[in-house]
Amino acid sequence: MKKVIISTCLAAMCGGALLSLSSCADELKPYPWIVDDPNAGTSENLGADDMDVLERQMRTGIPYILNYSHEPDGSWAPHNYQYNRANSIDNYAGYWTTTKANFAFGPAMATLYTDDNGYLGGPNDSGTFMYCKDALFSWNTAKYKVIDKETGEEKEVLQPRPEWRAIALICEAYAAHEIVDFYGVCPFNDWRTQNRNIPQKYESGPDVYKQIFADLDEAVAILKKAQPGPGDLMRVEGSDVNKTMTNWNWRYWVKFANSIKLRMAMNMVDYKDADPVYGPDSKPFDSKTIAEEAVADEIGVLMPTDDRDIAYESNGTWSCVYFFMGNSWNDIRLNASLENILKHFNSPLLAEWFDENSYQIKNSAGVVAPNGIYGIRSGIMMEDVGQPSAGGYGPFAQLSERHKYMKQPFFKRTEATFLRAEGALRGWNMGGTPAELYEAGIRLSLSEWDIDAADIDKYLAQEDCDVVDYRDYYNRNNDIAGRVSIGVKWNDADTKELMLEKIITQKWIANFPMGAEAWTTYRRTGYPRLFPVKINNMKNVDTEMQIRRMSYTRTPNNGAEIDQITELLGGTQDCGTRVFWDINSATWAKDENGQVIPNNNL
Repeated sequence: MKKVIISTCLAAMCGGALLSLSSCADELKPYPWIVDDPNAGTSENLGADDMDVLERQMRTGIPYILNYSHEPDGSWAPHNYQYNRANSIDNYAGYWTTTKANFAFGPAMATLYTDDNGYLGGPNDSGTFMYCKDALFSWNTAKYKVIDKETGEEKEVLQPRPEWRAIALICEAYAAHEIVDFYGVCPFNDWRTQNRNIPQKYESGPDVYKQIFADLDEAVAILKKAQPGPGDLMRVEGSDVNKTMTNWNWRYWVKFANSIKLRMAMNMVDYKDADPVYGPDSKPFDSKTIAEEAVADEIGVLMPTDDRDIAYESNGTWSCVYFFMGNSWNDIRLNASLENILKHFNSPLLAEWFDENSYQIKNSAGVVAPNGIYGIRSGIMMEDVGQPSAGGYGPFAQLSERHKYMKQPFFKRTEATFLRAEGALRGWNMGGTPAELYEAGIRLSLSEWDIDAADIDKYLAQEDCDVVDYRDYYNRNNDIAGRVSIGVKWNDADTKELMLEKIITQKWIANFPMGAEAWTTYRRTGYPRLFPVKINNMKNVDTEMQIRRMSYTRTPNNGAEIDQITELLGGTQDCGTRVFWDINSATWAKDENGQVIPNNNL
């Protein structure tokens, strides 16, 4: 584990005493200034003067934008990811289900939907900003130490590296927009400057989004001018192919930036700002304009024809965090929603990603389930799960051994393609029709897992798919009727709302295992139709509407921050208050069964 402690939970686990922005009690604690990793600099910000240290800081900081925690010694450290994502967002997204109430770190978690469950503050992580500070502000003042060929003595040489500022801007943009999407607000500028004054100044979601768009525009312009080569990019991405997000190709950093712009533009599609401009040039703060600009850029967004996603490739070296958490620790299992939706569509990905149970699943009455691939419903009473041979929920589906070394994605080509499909449905210029982009996204989502072309054609041709009910063969009290009734085949006669449901549902499948984007899109559109939790102990959270944001617990040391957050949100500081772009869901009706009827005003 790095010596930079991201949460007080992890600090306790490592015997440290450092404080950070999040903790096991969901506090907003000050501040992770101390950096005692010799590869990353010190609390005195040595990277502000030494370019070699600055670059080492970047190599340490880049993995933090998604908390995969890629360690310098070549191992994955999934504790960080578990605290920040797996025990919250990946459940909300419908991909994984947390299977334990007690962990090797952090507090017990009574249920997923408990206001003070100990993990809601996890994603509020500023590690990226800490490591990016010097690249952001000292790219033109830090110096390289070189040996003078004539004298043999060390000297300092000034070589400004604006491309390091550009990459820092992109990393911060990715981290900050997700944090805003989770919580609604964040102290963006205080994080990036490491302001030590208490309380930190929180900024509204629209204000952070505006600055991020301006940052991404700047980053793209810098990279197009600098065009750093592979050797240059190795200085901040590392020379190991397993640790590079772009395979040392500056164009992929540009595609990454433009793809983030496209995602954010779609997030705010229903939001209308009182001052709809951003940046020094007062560009339109308008989703259509921003999305079309990102796609029309000469380098553009990630495309199906590109040879890679923005992702870490483990290449058979280190197991991915999902395999480690599920198969080594038995802390996660397949989510019932993912099982159910894949079965509804007869998707070959279910058997590709997961295997049938190798040990019996038996309920309290001794009834044995037929062999199959089974997920666990989110939000049931937490129960410690052991090895598959231990019985109970142990035999439920883990990630298949075939994907022990699954790549760890930051942004997928499939997501960018489905975003373009939705944009085209809304009448935007996305370089294709909704039908063309929808089919391209599905073909890529299946072919990237080596599904045969004939099976892909068969999948796309499904006009009608049977509704599949969920059965919990260990505890039938958790059974629930299936909710997805749509087919796969595109039909120009469908309503636009139905077309949107098809696009988003297939995008949700394609984006596995990226829970953050899936949860954001679910809240924005109501799709796919995920199962609600069984037990809801959260105040002001409608079980069918599901959690709308993540919240913090007020404590003696964070009252001023909580007051700011409440004011900026314009609502109570709980999990039922909506973030700024979550507009339409406030007006959605329910059917006779109490299920939500999404209406995206297309």
